[in-house]
Amino acid sequence: MEFIVQKLSTDQLKSRLKRDRPYLLVDVREMEAFLKGHIPGASNMFEDKTISKAKMISKGTDIILYDPCTHGEHKLNDDAAEKFMSIGSKYVFSYEDGLKGWSDSGNRVNRDDSGDRKMT
Repeated sequence: MEFIVQKLSTDQLKSRLKRDRPYLLVDVREMEAFLKGHIPGASNMFEDKTISKAKMISKGTDIILYDPCTHGEHKLNDDAAEKFMSIGSKYVFSYEDGLKGWSDSGNRVNRDDSGDRKMT
């Protein structure tokens, strides 16, 4: 299956999260890493409910993926994007700066919880 994923910078992600449009922000790292720190409002890819949520929400909902990488190939994001697109998601984005880029830009990082935000 061929797919195209739009890449987002930190500024683009912050702007997209402020928009009045539903989204699902997905951390594609293992659960242990997710619990140590993640972008506020993110769900973890490996929670059973994340893919279930994606199947139930509007196909027009933005799916925004991120992993810890800050440079080079984003294999985890690519694999996750393919999975979301295979269940019918139309708008899949990859946040290229990852958790480190988010934190280094002075943004808050949550620890030991998961979040759901603006899903319809």
